[in-house]
Amino acid sequence: MTDEILGRTAAVMTAIRAKLAARALSPGEKLPSIRRFATTMGVSPSTVVEAYDRLAAEGLIRARPGAGFFVSG
Repeated sequence: MTDEILGRTAAVMTAIRAKLAARALSPGEKLPSIRRFATTMGVSPSTVVEAYDRLAAEGLIRARPGAGFFVSG
């Protein structure tokens, strides 16, 4: 991965972490769809997928197959 892609992924992760810290997202709440958040952030959907996957690996969010990503409790 290039530094530019990693930077974009980090920016998406930072945006989600900021929403969690500000309590704009609460436990159990659904995160924006990958496509919608990619448009909001001005990045490709694959960048959002990478960011969501990393946040899920950290335990901050969790994936529900077929339903999306949700804030962990």
